[in-house]
Formats: sequence, C-alpha cells, structure tokens
Amino acid sequence: MNDIVVEFRLGRLVWTLLVTFYFLVFFWNFFLDAVPVHVVLPLLFAYALVLWLAVEYYLGSPFFQSGIVRCSSLWRGVFAFFVYPFLGYVAADFIWWHWTQIPVPIVITGILGMVLFGIGIYIRLETLFAFAKLAAGRGRKGSRRSLPERKFVSLRFQRISRHPRYFATFVQLVGAALVFRSWGGLALVFGIGLPLILLQVRYEDQELRHVLRSEYNRYANQVPSFLPKFR
Repeated sequence: MNDIVVEFRLGRLVWTLLVTFYFLVFFWNFFLDAVPVHVVLPLLFAYALVLWLAVEYYLGSPFFQSGIVRCSSLWRGVFAFFVYPFLGYVAADFIWWHWTQIPVPIVITGILGMVLFGIGIYIRLETLFAFAKLAAGRGRKGSRRSLPERKFVSLRFQRISRHPRYFATFVQLVGAALVFRSWGGLALVFGIGLPLILLQVRYEDQELRHVLRSEYNRYANQVPSFLPKFR
C-alpha cells in the first residue's frame, strides 16, 4: 500500500509554507486585479484550494488520488491533464469569456459551490488524517510507515464508500464549477471528470482486491464503490 509521511520533517514543512505563501499572495493580487467587484468568493475558493493542497502535499498524499494503494502514475497524469485545464477554463470563463455562465446571481452558485468544495475538503482531509493516525502506530520511530492493509475498512468514511476520497474529489469539482458559475464546467465534470474518476476507482478496486484478498468480497458486498450509502 502507499506510504504516508507521519513524522515531522522541517525541510518539507518550510518548503510547504513558502510555496503556500507564494500562491496565497499570487491569488490575492490576481483576483483583486481581474475581478475587483466579485472578488470574495473566487478568492475564498483559491485560498481553500491552496491550503488544502498544502496539507495533502506535506503528508505525502498524491494530489487527486486516494493515497490508500500504490499510486498510478498513468492515472495521476491523465487526471492532472483534466483538472488543471478545467480550473483554468472555469476561472477564465468567469473573468473574461462569459461563454457558459449560469444566468443566476453569483452569490447563489458561489455559496453553494463553496459549501460543496468545503465538504469535499473535509472528507479528503478527515480520511487522510485517519490514515496518518493509523500509520503512526506502525513501524519504527522516524520511518515512513505503511498504511494498515485491513483496518482502514472500519474507518468512518470507508464504512459508507469504498472510495470516499474520490467521491470527495468529484464533489470538489462540482463545487469549483459552481463557484465560478459555469455550466460548461459542470458539463466537463460530468462528461470527462467523473468517467476519469470512476476509472481510477476501478483501478484501486483491483488493488484492494489484491490487498484484502478473502476479505474483499465481503467488504464489497457491504459497502458501495463510489456513492456513499448511509446505514
């Protein structure tokens, strides 16, 4: 299974803080210059995005993947080629193009989008912290500790979805499109983003089958693959 960094590393922390500060300043200046009238929600979104990615980076979680099983360089690259142009499109459409703007007040879509994006961040970070906590109890001090191969299925969000971090990513993408009031962004999420996420889910299901072996079928029968099921 994939590794999560749980020990304190000063160099990684300093680098994370420096890069985070740079992007916070960058987005402050960018949105104040580009959309001074409607700056609040886009700026809040950008800050939430940067701070969330900073936490995931510091803990060694691969961006936009679960971090539970072995990271797939192929799917990470393919999904990155979707996510970053997608974010660029919804922002550019909101600021300059206005090709696919939803004809409702930005406060409506913006607040709804921020709520969804925040929910996605919460799910991803809550699961990440839970994995890190479990990993911290394994291995010798000061080493990189492998994630537990079986215990994670009993964690809070793993009990309602086998891939809650991918579901959270989907929610985040929908939230991003709404923050920037883009129905074109929503079309991209459902037309391209969701199929790519489901392909990654299928890949990780195969990895989990290898890891959990005889336990996998019982787990899969009880817990849905993607959409949460509350019991």
